[in-house]
Amino acid sequence: MKQITGLVGREALVEQIAREARKGRHLLLTGPAGIGKSAVLEAVIDRLLLRQRRIVIQVSEHQAKGQFLEIARGLLESGLLKPSALELDAGLDALDPAALEWAKLKRAVNRLSIRDLTAAIVPALHAQNGRVLLAVDDLTAVTPTLVAFWLAVCDAAQLLACASAKRPNVAKLWWKLAEIEIPPLPPEHARALAQSYLQQTGTLVESPALFVAHLIQQANGNPQALADLLADASKERVVNKQRIREMKHAAGVKYLDFTPVMIVALASVVGARYLAIGTGDTELYIFAGMLAAVVISVRVFLFRGAGKAN
Repeated sequence: MKQITGLVGREALVEQIAREARKGRHLLLTGPAGIGKSAVLEAVIDRLLLRQRRIVIQVSEHQAKGQFLEIARGLLESGLLKPSALELDAGLDALDPAALEWAKLKRAVNRLSIRDLTAAIVPALHAQNGRVLLAVDDLTAVTPTLVAFWLAVCDAAQLLACASAKRPNVAKLWWKLAEIEIPPLPPEHARALAQSYLQQTGTLVESPALFVAHLIQQANGNPQALADLLADASKERVVNKQRIREMKHAAGVKYLDFTPVMIVALASVVGARYLAIGTGDTELYIFAGMLAAVVISVRVFLFRGAGKAN
């Protein structure tokens, strides 16, 4: 959708993040899936390149091995890493980096272990003295065994990354990164984005005002949810009112946590039963028993519904 409407409603946020990045800080963009972290990161990189001459290596892979391969590829193509450092033919070192064909080299590089890849990558980054900027699309899956590598990267290059969740067992890495949370898209910007999409794609809608209002409610400030709904609507010849009412998205579903209420209710029932036993109050004992049966029944149905929702 970004290719159609552009990045809407994030201009101030992009400038704020770019300003922090220009100071040389390592940054971590956080927020739920689909909130627009990757799009914001891409816009920040574009803005940084307008003012600074940096070597940017963008990492879109989510798995560790794929991320290391992308970093190695970026260093090779930038001329910052010799092919021989990756156990490739030493004769390739004399070639122009632009002449290297990654498709032919990837298989050989992929045979290297993560340890061997890091042994080549980290010294190459250190040799550039902070000129390299790594833009990592997703660090959510980082594991404790890889923390040492990423800490070494932070010592040699600037790191801008995204994560949907922060694993507590890699806290040392998070301490290195200044966290910036990506907020939900405000309703007015979501409305502008939806209207722009409808105009540029020519999607026919029976009631545009109702359609846009329903989209905003269902997307709940999540740009990816909004994009999903708009893409689905564009497949219809005409989006009528019935189709509008049928449009749903998980991002717009709100859940109320009844767990504290159930705990208090069960504790109250147990307390009432002990009180009835202590005072010899038969009526209170019977009432507490009936109430316990009701609470347990409600609990069973609530948790069964939660299981189906998940």
